[in-house]
Amino acid sequence: MLIRSKSKLACGLIEALALIITIFIFSCGKQGDESVKAQETTSEHQQTSKQVQGETTQPSVVSQRLSQSLKDGKYVYLFFYESGNVDCETMERNLDSFARTTKKKVEIIKVERKNPKNNDIVTSLKAQTAPIPLTLLYDPKSAIVAFFAKVVTEKELTEAIPSPKKSEALQYVHQGKGVILCFSNKDMPSRGEIQTSCSQAKSKLAGKGEYVSVDLSDPNEAGFIRELKIDPNTPKPVTFVVNPQGQLTGKYEGEVQVTDLVEAATRVVKSGCCPPSSGQACPPTNPQKK
Repeated sequence: MLIRSKSKLACGLIEALALIITIFIFSCGKQGDESVKAQETTSEHQQTSKQVQGETTQPSVVSQRLSQSLKDGKYVYLFFYESGNVDCETMERNLDSFARTTKKKVEIIKVERKNPKNNDIVTSLKAQTAPIPLTLLYDPKSAIVAFFAKVVTEKELTEAIPSPKKSEALQYVHQGKGVILCFSNKDMPSRGEIQTSCSQAKSKLAGKGEYVSVDLSDPNEAGFIRELKIDPNTPKPVTFVVNPQGQLTGKYEGEVQVTDLVEAATRVVKSGCCPPSSGQACPPTNPQKK
């Protein structure tokens, strides 16, 4: 059964899924609903090092540090700030405290936005006019998986690090693919049938979509399940479908048809930037792939 989500899609992010996929598909200030292809975001850390060769002969210290930290397998919080800004100072303290207490392998990289030495990374991420403080979270696979355009707590910084299955789904979207996410457990009678439908849909998508199966009893995915507001005791599998632009295009409880999954995974939904009254902040645009 198809469950129609009442949540509005915001800035092309999967707001209803609460995945916070910050691949920066849409950019405020652009005419209409112009979108940036998701596959253009598969190697942001490389582009921050290479994209500004017209302005500098080599990448900045910040860009080099970002690239090296990702190679070292760290989660990187890239923090854009301006001197004298009270909110930036508060956010900086929260980041420093988080870095001291977290058990995760993280790196905090601070970028003074108005410092000419940082022009390459500021320009490549189009962060010149973004709200500040602005914090981008990269996973070790070099994909931006979360962003904060405001002051957030240590708890929020911790929760932004994706679970294994969430990270897998994000990677597929960054590759420009649709994603079918099925949440179930071994005690559900219809599990096998629905998983078969999901697998068949993936085959029909012929490389344009992927299937991710999530066990509702997996403690490593508990946070992801809470984010999506899924009852872990639900008697039927719950399936979400996300298109290549990172938009929620389907949610199903129980039985689902292969044709519906394929259609949802390839559906294009037009969505503009967040309206001023939405309380959401439109992220900067990812650098263009060359």
